[in-house]
Amino acid sequence: MTFMKQLPQPKGLFTKSLVSLAFVGLLSGAAIGFNTLIGTEAVAKTAEHIHTIKGDKHRLIVDHPAKELRITATVTKDCSKPGVCDFGRRFQAFFGTKGGKMEKYFVFTTDVPRSEINKAIQELGVVSRNQIVEKRRGLNQNTTKDDYLQGDPIIVTARFKKNGKDMEVALEDLIEERINVNGQEVLKPYTPHFIYHGTAETTNVPTGCIVCPSGCNGGIITDNSLPLKHTVNYYRVNWDKMPPVGTEVEMVLKSIF
Repeated sequence: MTFMKQLPQPKGLFTKSLVSLAFVGLLSGAAIGFNTLIGTEAVAKTAEHIHTIKGDKHRLIVDHPAKELRITATVTKDCSKPGVCDFGRRFQAFFGTKGGKMEKYFVFTTDVPRSEINKAIQELGVVSRNQIVEKRRGLNQNTTKDDYLQGDPIIVTARFKKNGKDMEVALEDLIEERINVNGQEVLKPYTPHFIYHGTAETTNVPTGCIVCPSGCNGGIITDNSLPLKHTVNYYRVNWDKMPPVGTEVEMVLKSIF
């Protein structure tokens, strides 16, 4: 799924719909006593399923009704790392947590612990189906489906303000991809299939990686259109589409189920 659109008013802990629901409940209660209680309970029930986990600077909102996590992060840029400012092969994450061993590779960095994000994904009911702890498998004539990390699909987007507009952009629309076809370089859209696998939290790998390319098992979400760490494709972040360095964004991890 790829898209870029102007974002409607972002969802918060108390959205307009919740406020409206409470208001309707109060109006009804004025005319019919117990309806006030019904309206209030409906708001409380919804609020119970939306909660916030705070980092030092950033925060994570777990939104059960929307089946998504909303994680604030900062745009970061280290051109010495492959794929950040020029095409390069990489399996390190584009989105990760501050303090991780791979932090310099990230272009979206949050201080919310990855362990909290992993628990919150599972809290939404998202399931991992195949974790692989080996270093690399790659694609060859002996590749089987067991060489791929597997789990429930995840939609990854970034929400930010640019040129006075609220935007929501799919992560893949912020990255370019280059492949080799019969010895020729071919530029193509980045076409990942992001899934949740959670391997790095199971194995306590301190990379800090959250969303990775190249079928990498060093984070918790990866593009599994390729088998484990099949790093033959080249990636480059498109800084014409990215928000400026230092911008605070909201990364959204959404379950399709």
